[in-house]
Amino acid sequence: MHLIHAGSVRRSTGDVRSLSRRYARGELVRVRKGIYASKEEWISLPPWERYRQTVLAVDLELPQSTFCLHTAAVVWDLNLLEVPGFVHLSGASRGHVGRCVPTTSAARRYSGEIGLERIPSYGVRRHPGPTAAVRHKNLLVTPLPETVVGVIARENFAAGVVLADHAMSRRRASGPYLGREELLRQASLLTSEARRRWVTQVLDFAGTDAESPGESLSRAQIHVLGFPAPLLQAKVHVGGVLIARTDFLWPRHRLIGEFDGDAKYLRDEYLGVQTARQAVLAEKKREDKLRAAGFRVVRWDWATAADPARFEACLRQAGLANTPGNTGSTR
Repeated sequence: MHLIHAGSVRRSTGDVRSLSRRYARGELVRVRKGIYASKEEWISLPPWERYRQTVLAVDLELPQSTFCLHTAAVVWDLNLLEVPGFVHLSGASRGHVGRCVPTTSAARRYSGEIGLERIPSYGVRRHPGPTAAVRHKNLLVTPLPETVVGVIARENFAAGVVLADHAMSRRRASGPYLGREELLRQASLLTSEARRRWVTQVLDFAGTDAESPGESLSRAQIHVLGFPAPLLQAKVHVGGVLIARTDFLWPRHRLIGEFDGDAKYLRDEYLGVQTARQAVLAEKKREDKLRAAGFRVVRWDWATAADPARFEACLRQAGLANTPGNTGSTR
């Protein structure tokens, strides 16, 4: 994806009209003031990438801005449950704090539509400063510990656990390793006592065993919904032979839970040398061995884990009893 900076075009060519003409013909989208992109490419982008490109456009429009909170988390490649609603900037003065509506636009067509009606766009939300900043991926962002704690303080329990699990994972590739104690020290600096308690609660629950955001989300929802805590990444042996390593295991209930993300069957790094069909067949044979050994297996996907009512029904149908109303469902 290539963003076109009107100022750069003007300085290099002296042309001040070509971008406006292309915009009027419906070839370009104006992402931010003076920042354009191919309309065809913009529409084809996945939501997360469209958000990242909006962040880059804001950086071109407002150079030397410091990105914070959810936007900084995206730049740090941290796991979030959903695309942020705004591009978050820190360091605003008292009179400039607040939200600005999205500016992404396109020329109106003969039908009266602009072609972006069903595509989310993102405004800017300015937060008071001052704040520290580091450079990451050529952008100014809040430091990693401050970013993680700031987002957890504003999120619900499940979203906070997804982020905390990923931040503390040694498998995370972007940015330095973060330990629980470092994050707790950062949380102690929060001015709100309620937020300090909340972040501490999330960090006390978070761990390093979850191997995907789907597993983190599932574990958090299991806790919030009041189901018994499972063993994570447990190995199942039969006759001294390892037959499976499971996502979730409830030994007393002889129940195994598996989170089925699309990546397991579609992404090369998960498939290895297998085809998607071979992966599905191997998973079926693995499950047949578990059932033959006396285990029941329940599976769920992201949509189920993200919906508390559906997830509760799924686990109850599998034979788990729960006590709803666990603390931690909301802030």
